[in-house]
Amino acid sequence: MTTESEKFEKYGQEWWNPTGKLFSLHRINPLRFDYFSGVAGDLAGKKVLDIGCGGGLLAEKFAEAGALVTGIDLSPVAIEAAKKHAGESGLTIDYRISSPSKLATDNKGAFDVIVCAEVLEHVDDLKAFLKDSLSMLKAGGLFFFGTLNKTLKSRFFAIFVAEDLLGMVPRGTHDYQRFVRPSVLRDILEENGVEIMELKGMSYDPLKLEFKLSNDTTVNYLGYAKKR
Repeated sequence: MTTESEKFEKYGQEWWNPTGKLFSLHRINPLRFDYFSGVAGDLAGKKVLDIGCGGGLLAEKFAEAGALVTGIDLSPVAIEAAKKHAGESGLTIDYRISSPSKLATDNKGAFDVIVCAEVLEHVDDLKAFLKDSLSMLKAGGLFFFGTLNKTLKSRFFAIFVAEDLLGMVPRGTHDYQRFVRPSVLRDILEENGVEIMELKGMSYDPLKLEFKLSNDTTVNYLGYAKKR
């Protein structure tokens, strides 16, 4: 387990506490799922892989929409929380303690949709991680992503404001050196035969205390890409 994944070991049942340490994830979850599902269309019967699924917030939304969901994470604590909540919710989700490199061995081209949300900024080797991840995507399949841009603005808002000032996420969650510029992500995806189709910003409105989609990608951004 890497130092980054160890950060999430201590959250346990906090994953499903909408007013707890991870409340900001609960705030963005409906927004990002509505965007992803709007692009994907009918999810019934589609094979979806949620990489870095954590406690299963997005995985459950896809399962509720009828998708056949596999969720992987390096944190045993997160997977335990995800399994417990899925059971309580009456959902069948294949949760595994695994990495893309391990799962890819027997799952080349196996998934219609791969989701990687709020994960890329915690990865040790982004090129290797995405190569393994995208090898499991079918031709014509969709790759959904959400991460943090590597700008001075994102360092100010995502770390100083969100962590140190407002406590929206636990202090120490993010490392600016791991943030990902869209141009870097685009190049790596292209190397793997995957083309970005759209980029959107995800902006925080401090007056309404809510997130919204925008055209400002300088802090948080999400989008989708398609495998050729």
